[in-house]
Amino acid sequence: MNILGINQIPGMLSWMHDSSSALVKNGKIVAIAEEERFNRVRHHRGYPHKSHAYCLKEGGISLNDVDYIAVPYNPYAFLKHPNLRLESLARNVFNMFACWHYKQQMKKQANAEVVYISHHLTHAASAYYCSGYDKANILTIDGSGETESFAFFVGENEKIRRVWDIPIASFFSGGKWQSIGLIYTSVTSLLNLGVNGEGKTMGLASYGKPEYDFSDILNIRTHNDFTIDRRKLLEKYGHLQRKENGPITQEHKNLAASLQHSLEKSVVNLAKEAFEYSGIKNFCLAGGVTLNCNTNSELLKQDFCDSIFIQPAANDGGIALGAALEQSARAGDPVGQKLENAYFGPGFDNKYIENVLSGAKVKYRRAKNIAQETAQLITQGKIVAWFQGRMEMGPRALGNRSILADPTREGIADSVNNSVKHREAWRPFAPSVAEEDASKYFQGVEKLKSSPFMLHTFFVRDEYQSKLPAITHVDGSSRIQTVRADQNEKYYNLIKEIENINGYAIVLNTSFNDKGEPIICTPQDALRCFFATGLDALAIGDFIVEK
Repeated sequence: MNILGINQIPGMLSWMHDSSSALVKNGKIVAIAEEERFNRVRHHRGYPHKSHAYCLKEGGISLNDVDYIAVPYNPYAFLKHPNLRLESLARNVFNMFACWHYKQQMKKQANAEVVYISHHLTHAASAYYCSGYDKANILTIDGSGETESFAFFVGENEKIRRVWDIPIASFFSGGKWQSIGLIYTSVTSLLNLGVNGEGKTMGLASYGKPEYDFSDILNIRTHNDFTIDRRKLLEKYGHLQRKENGPITQEHKNLAASLQHSLEKSVVNLAKEAFEYSGIKNFCLAGGVTLNCNTNSELLKQDFCDSIFIQPAANDGGIALGAALEQSARAGDPVGQKLENAYFGPGFDNKYIENVLSGAKVKYRRAKNIAQETAQLITQGKIVAWFQGRMEMGPRALGNRSILADPTREGIADSVNNSVKHREAWRPFAPSVAEEDASKYFQGVEKLKSSPFMLHTFFVRDEYQSKLPAITHVDGSSRIQTVRADQNEKYYNLIKEIENINGYAIVLNTSFNDKGEPIICTPQDALRCFFATGLDALAIGDFIVEK
């Protein structure tokens, strides 16, 4: 069956963000993309018109060929867990009618049946059905679902069963105070690190010590024995509010570290409780909070955890995929699969790319061996944009829309920051490393074996910290992506070509975009960003453009 997943419908009053679309055919993933990549508005909210059109085109079908449209939102969830505050009731009733109207509209327009699936279940489905596990504990953690901020499911034999959750609010609550994700967001706001700046808070935490008490703010012992109350944050630590563009003090760093410590402890406790219930040592994680690499790696260290799977679009950008997979499973399609790569977005062949280059009247050359020639540029100290194959899904660049540099070069991280990315100097850069060489450079990789989606943090071995300064964070950690030839042959070949020159099968990898914009999607986007920033070269398809 053809199942189209879409994150958000027209006219809905939604808290969701990162609108996206996904197409699943007979249980197999065909296409996934976030709307922001097409309309160039970061974390876009609203109907995903362009990504929806892309998915249908990639699948070679029209809307009339779609059997189901799966939406990751249950408009009736509030009836079982009502919040009696007038504003919440009004919004929920409005959305219920908006969902009914869209369902009727699609029945007339395309004869496709619209199905609504709960937010946290779609998070769970996006992870479990892509994990390759038969049995797994599934933890979903984010800012807010319809009525919860955390849910625990068990996945077994391609079926998902909800076990328990943590509600975001009580009947008369004036806000979503019991939200794990929104506590992290609130600290990020207190530190004035920007909207969607939670990753910055995680990076800042490495500079601090967990000296502040979060026991009455975020302290989860079990799913029914917890303290989650973001109101207490301002009461206790409002005096630490950082002014816009003000200095980051040691107090700010310590506050971030205290939050991170509380999050890690809370998530480990929730995972331990899940293991004690099921006896299963495999974990699937999803939801925006699970983009927190340090927390994921803290869970991996536990004796009750053998393995973890997190799909690359673990935030709301992946729930369209989860909705499509869950509906495929309900329709009887075999959906269990091992997601080996994240490349389900648009791709462009050499003919298209050359037409764009020649049309823009830029000087370019065709490389005899694009991996070899790009490796030479990188090891010469050049900052190179790498545009190849189909675009990645999720917020991390994974080797097809990346900016690359030589991590062995002292000062290269500052160069990337100052001339290209224009971001805070204290934020770390991540590496991509050949999978077979990962344990050579990093401690703890052996248990996980692979980290293809850059969702775990490991520590650089002592003997390599001074040799790989550009990807070693202040605490010695590094958020790594492992790469195999069968996952991304061209990118793997590039990494090995770099090794042939400087002896290190590793490259600094950051997303191909400027500050404040989404990751690059098209060759036109690539050229614009290339000429607007301090990039030295662009390797696009089999072509190289230099300044």
